[in-house]
Amino acid sequence: MKNKWMYWLKLVLGIGFVIMLYLELDRRDSLDDALRATDWFNITICAFLLIPNLYLAFLKWFYLLRKRFPDIRQREVFGSLLFGYTLGMITPGRLGELARGLFFQDRDKAVVTGLNIIDKAANQIIFFTLGSFSLWVMVLQRKIWSLQQTATFLIPAMLIIAVLWIIMFHPVRVRRFLYRLAQRRKIKAPYINVITALDNFTGRDSLKVMGLSFIWSLVVVLQYHVLVMAFTGVSLWNSFQAVTATLFVKTLLPITFGDLGIREGIAIFFYSQFEISRAAVFYASLLVFLINFLIPAVSGTYYLFRLREYQEEKELPPLPEVLYEQHETSTPPVNSELKND
Repeated sequence: MKNKWMYWLKLVLGIGFVIMLYLELDRRDSLDDALRATDWFNITICAFLLIPNLYLAFLKWFYLLRKRFPDIRQREVFGSLLFGYTLGMITPGRLGELARGLFFQDRDKAVVTGLNIIDKAANQIIFFTLGSFSLWVMVLQRKIWSLQQTATFLIPAMLIIAVLWIIMFHPVRVRRFLYRLAQRRKIKAPYINVITALDNFTGRDSLKVMGLSFIWSLVVVLQYHVLVMAFTGVSLWNSFQAVTATLFVKTLLPITFGDLGIREGIAIFFYSQFEISRAAVFYASLLVFLINFLIPAVSGTYYLFRLREYQEEKELPPLPEVLYEQHETSTPPVNSELKND
């Protein structure tokens, strides 16, 4: 019940923020004029960019799963990916994606969760790195904050990012350290199985995963850029700075459903540094939410219901044929062998 209330609270907050932004922007800019001047060709391009967006995410996830489960099927990988999008949509910061392991019934869920953490960490490290770089550039060139304010926030953040890069490219040492820590703390399965996700994972694997995450992030930047271009002109370099800074900062504020409202407000702030129409950024950011997050999440509900049906069937196995006739008149006793069938 508490989780349901939190879900609805975050959804209401997100919608509330969007309405507040709309009312505020409508006083300054003509949102109707911006919508009438829309270039729908650019919106179509952005929608098609969802294909490489999902493909790169699938490719990285498939690569990670194949490291531990060589017999994994592409259908399973794609289903778990969309399943994660659905769970991520209803959790702050898309942390629900870490529950992709629930999709698999014949795999070690703890190991899958460990691989999922690597996947999520790679994306966040790229976002933090590119975002902090863009913030420094905007501070030096656009004076959005003072150097003292920026240093107070970004220098500790950059130190943390540097540590994360070191950890990411030394998986063997990290694995050895975690195993020793687990032995001292006497941590048992299934938590110890999360660490086994690093088995046979090398620095070369980290390089490939980080490379795919970097390319994926560039696709997201391009999607934002194409959508803003559908409403007004903007350079690709300015979009790169605004988008990467937005993705960095919004991750630190995971308080609404799918980052709804938070993402739009932050994107408007950073794009406004380049004198880009607030109305254009508002509509572009909402369309990114629709294309990149809502469409995959809605598609993933198919796998969510499939999983529920499978679990219900597993909890209530069909009766043996010899009991069909008896079941029609009375409820037969179910022994332990049937329960474990």
